[in-house]
Amino acid sequence: MVSVPDTADVVAKRRDVLAALSTPLSKPELVEELDTSRSTVDRAIDSLIEHSFVERTGSRYVATFAGSEALAAYEQFLSRLDALSRAQPVLAELPADVEVDPEILDDAEVVESSMAAPQAPLRAATELGDGATTLYGTGPAVLPHYIEEIGELVEDGDETELVLTEEAVAAFSAEYSDAFEQFAGADNLDIHVTDREIPYIVWIAEKPDETVSGLIVHTDDGVRGVVNNDTAAMNEWAKARYEAFKDDARPLE
Repeated sequence: MVSVPDTADVVAKRRDVLAALSTPLSKPELVEELDTSRSTVDRAIDSLIEHSFVERTGSRYVATFAGSEALAAYEQFLSRLDALSRAQPVLAELPADVEVDPEILDDAEVVESSMAAPQAPLRAATELGDGATTLYGTGPAVLPHYIEEIGELVEDGDETELVLTEEAVAAFSAEYSDAFEQFAGADNLDIHVTDREIPYIVWIAEKPDETVSGLIVHTDDGVRGVVNNDTAAMNEWAKARYEAFKDDARPLE
């Protein structure tokens, strides 16, 4: 029986041939399509037939169902590796025991901060969330940018719900007392306080035509970066994480 590693190795080596054979081609046509030698095509076809990834139909060859699915799985694997690689500089700042579903990284926008553009991650998150009529978010940190954005939502009458750590509430009330009083008295803003440690900011913005979500990672030096997405996987994960923090929180008095 052929092992999974051997199968994966065949798909990796013969990826271009397998992709070309999504439609039936003869060997001469395949040579021309891939701009390669006949001997290379012969070896590739023999290997793919041996693994039942390609079959012969008359004088042509075509990928089987198994071949097409194996190629799709391999492409998805490469895409996931690329997503993990792009997000690694941001996610590496999280504690080792913090779990992040890798599926939320697929097609995600990853923006890192830099000395030249320290606010770039926050701008990216703000632009994605523009137009929200309802916002949910966790708050382990308080920044003027966050206060400004929440203030606009409150003034526009948009529903907003936050879960803040005790440390964030204390910093908020002490350093931004006017905004704190405004927020605490707003009818469309609910604030909950948790004594749990929140390792990241997670936010969900519901718009009339879509929902978008994001993950913001802070360090002692400021914002490290963001991971933003509008996929169902990201929205479901973000909402579940938000609800988990809210379940252990109490309303701000």
